[in-house]
Amino acid sequence: QLASSLSSRAYDSHVIKANNMNASPCVPKSSSLLNSRATRFLLSFDCKTSSHSSQKKLMTTTRSFVVKATKDDGRVATTTTNRREMIMTIATSVVALNTTTNKAYASESLGNVNVGDKAPEFTLPATGGGTIALSDILAENDYAVVYFYNQDGSTGCSIEAERFNQAQEQFKAKKARVLGVSMDSIESHEGFCDKKGLTFSLLSDGDGAVSKAYGAELTLPIFGKFSDRQTFLVGKDGLVKAKWKEMGAKVDEEKMASVKSTAHVEQVLAKM
Repeated sequence: QLASSLSSRAYDSHVIKANNMNASPCVPKSSSLLNSRATRFLLSFDCKTSSHSSQKKLMTTTRSFVVKATKDDGRVATTTTNRREMIMTIATSVVALNTTTNKAYASESLGNVNVGDKAPEFTLPATGGGTIALSDILAENDYAVVYFYNQDGSTGCSIEAERFNQAQEQFKAKKARVLGVSMDSIESHEGFCDKKGLTFSLLSDGDGAVSKAYGAELTLPIFGKFSDRQTFLVGKDGLVKAKWKEMGAKVDEEKMASVKSTAHVEQVLAKM
């Protein structure tokens, strides 16, 4: 669920530094220092077009990367990958290096909201000014579509938002209100809405409390805390009618269809 690209915001120089030559990505809004083993692992990645590799900083100036890995026998293996795959590889390797820590993160951070459960109530700052409460949305509509996403401006998150936006008339016909939630600031949300022409509300879960309550908060070494890609369909009675997860779904009906096509939107509409 991690980013398809790196953010333009500056990270600690011991972790990752990115520039703003590409669209901002789905990466967490906070970072944590690497342990020495993870640091050595990261420095083995060499961006194909980076002019800063001699400074041992990971830069993002291209959509494809050449990854070089030194094997135990001294040979260098080279492969080409895209940014999403590279980030996933890094995250997976760091998870392997921090098994005990990661178990604690998962058990403490992920909630368990199931179909049929009462949807956790929330009131969050919203684009357009003011706040939005789930109970108020349900008082005026038959459904609330609460979808959590990683970060404003990334390729995947942008396409997902555009798909929901394109289907607004269909959702209105079902008396449903779409709410996008991430840990980005309202300022970031407003810019994202302006850039993509979004007509539905984005909510700022700044401290991650709502994401955590829904089991849509994920904490990983290096990347810190961010909202996991999940969607919840909440009925007028406040109960969860359906939910979908991009990764980790326990049953087939909770597996999220592609957000890069209309498949996931159609999946949600079909449950109303």
